[in-house]
Amino acid sequence: MTGTTPHHLLALVACSDEWMCRSLESVFAEKRYKVTRTGSGKQALKLARRSGYDVLILDERMDELTGVEVCVALRDDPLFDHATPIVIISSSHTTLPSRTAAYAAGAWEYCHLPLDVDGLFLKLGTFLRARNELAAAQAKSLTDPASGLYTPFGLHQLAEQLEARALRNHEAFACLAFSPQQTDSDSTLRSGDQRGSFAEVAHVVREQARRSDVVGMTGDSSLAILAPNTDAAGARLLVARLQRELDEASKNTTVAGSFRLRAGYCAVSDLSTANVDLTELVHRAESALAQVPAFGQGDAVVSFDELPVS
Repeated sequence: MTGTTPHHLLALVACSDEWMCRSLESVFAEKRYKVTRTGSGKQALKLARRSGYDVLILDERMDELTGVEVCVALRDDPLFDHATPIVIISSSHTTLPSRTAAYAAGAWEYCHLPLDVDGLFLKLGTFLRARNELAAAQAKSLTDPASGLYTPFGLHQLAEQLEARALRNHEAFACLAFSPQQTDSDSTLRSGDQRGSFAEVAHVVREQARRSDVVGMTGDSSLAILAPNTDAAGARLLVARLQRELDEASKNTTVAGSFRLRAGYCAVSDLSTANVDLTELVHRAESALAQVPAFGQGDAVVSFDELPVS
């Protein structure tokens, strides 16, 4: 089980009964999981929606929202990672209707107390191996199905096409690298919250980018834009426009929290005479991004041309 991934797995354990919650936490901790506990169904839903958890353990009879109700809400949530196994735990006698309701809600497994620990973790091992296989397959896909953004593989494929056209037409070209920084008072987020917030920011960037731009994910919390017919001035205007749209989304609560777009870019006025390919432009944009302070209110946009010569 622990050999499925080299890092600690993350589990959300949500139970209204404190003793049951602590018992499950101990069981998962023994299996090298890092556990987040909550006794509230509403809090469990909030955490799961913004999470990077590897498994969710939900009490069938939680306060505010039951485990099945949380499961239904997640099933219909486009931002939730639907490759995440959800286990419903029942402390009462199992009935066929309750088991059927759990599976209909989207649960992967339905267990009752006393828990068959060995059986549960054997099943979780199977679930997580399948999840890892899916992730490996998606790494070779052009787009990420959850976000609609291009994957690193997709960016590379599109870059070859865009580069050929830009060379042929003597086009200007810019590559931009982004990483959002939360600026409001709730900026200290756990890793699961950060992933959910990044997904919301990425959605805004994708929706507001120009039709000619190619937007892709380059890491867990970083984006890149390939921008044809865009020089250095155009790159800065693009960042400014995306920041305005992000600020507006924050005001409208489309995005939870306020964010500052940290951006690095590299732009050329004619790709055919620049003696550089798009792969190198992306690398330079990422190098410029690395020089933007992670915190503070200073200039959040840095050009590769502004970096000191090493």
